Amino acid sequence: MPAASAIVADIGGTNARFAVASLDTLQLSEIRQVLCADHPTIAGAAAAYIAGLKETPRHGAFAVAAPVTGNDISFTNSSWSFSREELRGSAALEALHVLNDFEALALSLPHLPAEDLVQIGGGEPAPRGTKLVLGPGTGVGVAGLVWSPAGWVAVPSEGGHISLAAHDQREFDLASRLRAGRDRVSVERALSGPGLAELYGAIVASHGLSAELVVASEVVTRARGGADDAAIEALETFINWFGAFTGDAALFFGACGGVYLGGGIAPKMLEEITAPGFRQAFEAKGRMQSFLAPIPVYVIRAEFATLTGAAAALRAKLAVRDDGAPPLT
Repeated sequence: MPAASAIVADIGGTNARFAVASLDTLQLSEIRQVLCADHPTIAGAAAAYIAGLKETPRHGAFAVAAPVTGNDISFTNSSWSFSREELRGSAALEALHVLNDFEALALSLPHLPAEDLVQIGGGEPAPRGTKLVLGPGTGVGVAGLVWSPAGWVAVPSEGGHISLAAHDQREFDLASRLRAGRDRVSVERALSGPGLAELYGAIVASHGLSAELVVASEVVTRARGGADDAAIEALETFINWFGAFTGDAALFFGACGGVYLGGGIAPKMLEEITAPGFRQAFEAKGRMQSFLAPIPVYVIRAEFATLTGAAAALRAKLAVRDDGAPPLT
């Protein structure tokens, strides 16, 4: 029988979220969020959280914003790195499952109630059709969810690092500015929090002006205020690129089961994403417009969905483990 509870974590490039999850119900408790910058290592952040618990579960699942391909893992948008076995030992866990953060978010989809989703266009999702989850935050995460005889299976990817596509001369010029000093410009370089701030600077420079350094939230505030034309243009460009990229990803995955937008930014841009521009860019794929038109897009409003998905992943792993198997990593 699986352990009754587990420590679950959602570790991004900026924030680290921890909770205790019931592996029977997937309910979360003891939720804490810390800034990654406040801790020198992931082990330190985990230890600080565990120290505040009255009782420490024996199992854990950590969803991380990094490719999970071996024992040693390095974050894409953070200086943190760790060994899975060393992290398990330092956290005093009997078993630790490490997975990609959007892989975990994908696994949360079957457990999300309807009230945690805001639909943007399309119709009904195809029963057991492939689902796509993606979204911008400090970086851009992408994963799929496919049906199998064993149930839903998550397909992690590094789709946020494909090359950014420009659709006209203006976008090409902006992409060229974003590429300055780099070998290439990926989707993540534009469709992330740091990307939006950099996009604003590129637009200001394209008008021959000097740009002050601002963070993404300030760009959004200025755009919504209506007085900063460059911020308005930056946010509109961001939404159009985001819609186009989401449509591209839906074609890659054949996501007739629906597209789900998560991450730290999409829920905060609900006003802009529900406006016509996003959906128009999503469907603007020439001959494939008729394929994309019926596909529903949802914004995930559940703040801790990734933690739920991490718990679901661990529950599934523990259910198929043989007695005496080595610790999960």
